[in-house]
Amino acid sequence: KRQELFERISTSLHRMTEMLDDLLLLNRMDAQRMAVKLARVDLPRYLQNLMEEVRLGDRNSHRFELHTAGLASAFDTDPNLLHPILSNLLSNAVRYSPAGTLVTVRLTVESGLVQVAIEDQGIGILEADRARIFEPFERGANVGLIKGSGLGLNIVKRMTELLGGTVAVTAITGGGSRFTLVFPQSPTV
Repeated sequence: KRQELFERISTSLHRMTEMLDDLLLLNRMDAQRMAVKLARVDLPRYLQNLMEEVRLGDRNSHRFELHTAGLASAFDTDPNLLHPILSNLLSNAVRYSPAGTLVTVRLTVESGLVQVAIEDQGIGILEADRARIFEPFERGANVGLIKGSGLGLNIVKRMTELLGGTVAVTAITGGGSRFTLVFPQSPTV
């Protein structure tokens, strides 16, 4: 019983810490205290490492695949901003999908644009919710008892825009969501 209680306390503490981190991050963005510091990133390797990080945190409950098209090795971005963007989207993909399902990341470079699409086989986002899902404290009407603060997608949108990019969500036929990030390959931020 002690071990079970300790695990519950630890999980609650972790969730609270994540929410406080998100609030502090939003506060820094609101105060315009986030400077973009560009660095060269090997994006396929970066994505592979991040997928491994999420997979381990997920205790191998989901499968992950990375598909690449185009020459995507050299990408100038701010890795400190890119990490929470991709981490939020990958974490959401496993949080809102049944165990054993596939999370697919598609990386495409074409016409000076870098596109990263993250697809899951989860509950999806209702069409009525898609217009407001990137607003702070908004969550889909179909999330049920799945934990979340409604801050993650707002952080994704705002950080993506800081990097000169865009984010969009679409439904996948048969269930699930596709979040598509598009960045200029050579940003001018």
